[in-house]
Amino acid sequence: MGVNKCECKINEEVIDKDKLSEKVEDSIQRIIKKEGYKDYNVLTRAISTDGGNYFGSLYEVDVKGTTEDGEKETNIFVKGIVPGDHFTVLSVSGMFTMELFIYNELFVLFNEIQNEAYVPVSERYNVVKSYQESIHEAILLENVAKKGYKTGFRMDPVSLKFAELSIKQLAKLHALSFVLEIKYPEFNQRKIKTINCPFKLNDDFKGLLKNSGEKISECLDDEARKRFNEYVPKLWENISHYLFDAKYKRTIVHGDFRANNILMKESECEVTDVIPVDYQLLYYGCPIIDFLYFIFLGTDQQFRKDHLEYLKDLYFDTLKNMLQYFEIDIKSVFSREDFEGLYKDVLDYGLFSFVQVMPFIFATDDEIPELGKDILSDFVIKTDPRMKERARGVIDDFIQWGIL
Repeated sequence: MGVNKCECKINEEVIDKDKLSEKVEDSIQRIIKKEGYKDYNVLTRAISTDGGNYFGSLYEVDVKGTTEDGEKETNIFVKGIVPGDHFTVLSVSGMFTMELFIYNELFVLFNEIQNEAYVPVSERYNVVKSYQESIHEAILLENVAKKGYKTGFRMDPVSLKFAELSIKQLAKLHALSFVLEIKYPEFNQRKIKTINCPFKLNDDFKGLLKNSGEKISECLDDEARKRFNEYVPKLWENISHYLFDAKYKRTIVHGDFRANNILMKESECEVTDVIPVDYQLLYYGCPIIDFLYFIFLGTDQQFRKDHLEYLKDLYFDTLKNMLQYFEIDIKSVFSREDFEGLYKDVLDYGLFSFVQVMPFIFATDDEIPELGKDILSDFVIKTDPRMKERARGVIDDFIQWGIL
């Protein structure tokens, strides 16, 4: 089954103006001025994502009016910060600071270096247009939903076309990180390599994984359950190394590269374009982690059997081709041998990612967690029956690969 169900639902009522802070309203007014409106109307709506977003309040802002050139419409997407740092495993304010850096500084530089290298528009890394008016309280971007972009239903496995386009974008992101390292070493050393993984592997995080692991165990037969439960302590130990040891760090890592954070556009039921979003968990780390995270949170066992090796090749070839625009030989930064060795070394991160995020992907609509609570380990989540087959497939893969 491909990704084809839009998860984003729009509440049609106009929200009270005070739901957006005065500073956010000021940012919107500056955008309106930049767009050249002489007169205009503004309509604001809240967006519900049914479990697609946990760390922000989402809004659509539609500006309609006239300019010197005639009628015009500007569609703005606003992601407002959740007040306060409620979570023991992440800093919400730190996440928003990171996304501000991404849109206001890093992507500006990405655009400049791709221009300088004459990278064709069709071959560039896709980003949503920023109005350069984002502030600490909110990220303001073009609302590409008005152009037909959407997200798929979180429980559905992805289509091959969606996976191909997404993996190519991932490879381009990592390639641009290598470009920074070679062409802009001072910026890279000061602004990129200093970004650490934002997760705090504390007792609360460990408790969340324990609860999630128990949910997975319920899906397994006796032998698979035994193997999985015996490996969990080793998995926890490995993850600390993968996320924080210098030997694994190569590039910018998106940090949450899953289907629900990748907007897609379709034509005649075929995915034609994708745009990655939600960079609040970005850090400097292991690029293979992004790849495995996408694969194990978005595909089923049959898909991996049919297409995993192909997607690995597609990732590496796209990385190599992107670097060629900048006259960088991939062997000098990330050889195929290095890629394969790193992949083999951190493969069980795919298992960890499934354990970590599974409850949020497969939570039933009436049990979607409200992350205003302080203690993640207290979550008791009712999961959809579809999780059972997906969990069995993931565990069976790692048994067949000799890891469990």
